[in-house]
Amino acid sequence: MKMQLKLTLILLGVSFIFLLGCNKNEDAEQITIIVTHSVLVKPIVLTGTFSSTGKIHTSGTSLMDVHPVGDSAHCTQTMTTKEGSFTMHQDCSSTNMTGSWYIISGTGLYTHLQGNGTLTMMFPPNVPEGDLGIDTLTGIVW
Repeated sequence: MKMQLKLTLILLGVSFIFLLGCNKNEDAEQITIIVTHSVLVKPIVLTGTFSSTGKIHTSGTSLMDVHPVGDSAHCTQTMTTKEGSFTMHQDCSSTNMTGSWYIISGTGLYTHLQGNGTLTMMFPPNVPEGDLGIDTLTGIVW
């Protein structure tokens, strides 16, 4: 009985130390990314440009692969800059024009970038003429 209690306490202590050491969000900072979709490459692939402010101040090109599922979409979007690229997964609702995103990979300066947040979408007639859509992503990165 004493041995089981000691083992339980040791396992709880190790788990507590492990969980405290895994807080990767301690360096998290706000980010806002504005994506303008301007070209429909294929029926489910959009290209355009983006700019970001906050933790990452940069701009570049965007490539989004859209997978519609009912009134929602699951998208993979890659943002490319001269410093590297980062790819995110997005889940969006066409009924309320909102969604969520999280970073799944990166290259170059963004190799270890992680982050997540929410997004809003706008489509014609609420975007400048010639644009297919504008997404505003807000959240945190670390």
